[in-house]
Amino acid sequence: STTLNKDKHKGYHRMDCKKIQILPTTGSLDYFTDGRMAVRFHESTKEMSLWLNDLKDEIFIPFDQLTGFRIAEYKELEVSLVPNFHRRYYQNLVEVKGDPTNGLLEKATALIIIPRNNIHVGYLTTIEEIIDKYRFSIFLTNYKISSFQDDTANSINDNEIYVKFFMYVERGGVIVPQDISLIALIQTISEKFKFHLNSDRLSYKNGAEVIIAIRDEEDWRVAKWESRYSNKKAGVELYFI
Repeated sequence: STTLNKDKHKGYHRMDCKKIQILPTTGSLDYFTDGRMAVRFHESTKEMSLWLNDLKDEIFIPFDQLTGFRIAEYKELEVSLVPNFHRRYYQNLVEVKGDPTNGLLEKATALIIIPRNNIHVGYLTTIEEIIDKYRFSIFLTNYKISSFQDDTANSINDNEIYVKFFMYVERGGVIVPQDISLIALIQTISEKFKFHLNSDRLSYKNGAEVIIAIRDEEDWRVAKWESRYSNKKAGVELYFI
């Protein structure tokens, strides 16, 4: 067995939980029956961990086993997982083979993490940004951003904006009216390029090269404003990943 390197895992974001629901099963881990629990997000090692049983046991799940991540209602986090996701078990910092959940995670494809009441939504957004940053870095590693099928960006009028979009296997660009709504933009791209878009995982790159989530029309207006008044002459870069 191996011992957890505490120095390697010093930098993390912790979220104390009152319940973790395990989907699609009806199983769950509960603060009142299973003792204190927390979820930790380790940016340096690119892992999340479930800290269970009065914080004595810990289950590490690499970020590359996550297929989705979103802030749901009531400040809950929904984490989607690949089937039979890889994980490691630790008890009092020593790696063990026994599953501290007694098999509850065996068929899990998603976790609903319900935090304690004192969590701030801004803290959840910070965690979301860590996951988005990782997903974006993997996206850039696996796919070369080049050779677009697109409208030409050289023929844009003052009342228009050029939108580049990137997905895992598709990429392109389109010129649209400056005042276009987010819903209309997604519909335009879908119809023009004949594919379905998942708007739940939409983000843009701002002038500081930071990836920021777009959740609603107000976020989209900010993205357009930043594009117009920054040095990003190429328009808005959207990422459906």
